[in-house]
Amino acid sequence: MPTNTAPPPIRAVFAKRLKALRIPRGYPTARSFAVALEIDENRYTRYERAEVEPDLSLLVKMCALLGVSPNDLLDVLPQPAGAPGFAEEATTSTGAARDSTATARRRALAWQLAEEIDKLDLPPAAHALDKVARVSKMFADIYGDPFSFLARFTAERRFDAVNTATAASLGSMIDELIEATKDQVLGARQPGSQ
Repeated sequence: MPTNTAPPPIRAVFAKRLKALRIPRGYPTARSFAVALEIDENRYTRYERAEVEPDLSLLVKMCALLGVSPNDLLDVLPQPAGAPGFAEEATTSTGAARDSTATARRRALAWQLAEEIDKLDLPPAAHALDKVARVSKMFADIYGDPFSFLARFTAERRFDAVNTATAASLGSMIDELIEATKDQVLGARQPGSQ
């Protein structure tokens, strides 16, 4: 006889937020969103019923299609002022969020860096959404003020245990993020720039 147990609270919040965000963003039915995600409708409806949770790749795809950040779907972490999620730029006349290429690149780099930093010394998350919550918070800090985050990150850590390949990879991502941030900030100050 199956027991009727409630889903973990974070999964229940995710399911509720997913449906609440899907409908006003142009996906009136679960089927329409499942088609956009390129997954089976039954699989998708299990997410909205809080029976299961998506893997990280699918979560990122959901966020991109809905024009929201993981924080928006999880509704567990307050966004710091000035720290937008994946798609909080100006909207078009249709109301769909649009990112410039530079903004999208910077966001992707901030998320990638947050994921890599999360792997350094934290114990594995109890389930995928716990990991997303940790990475989302770090992403908001990195994206909101990458220079302050990097100053704190490098001052608060010891890197003796980080292997050379990981250190090189992190260094490369940090360099790319700094360049993308400088390009975006300097581009925004140019006359006639968007």
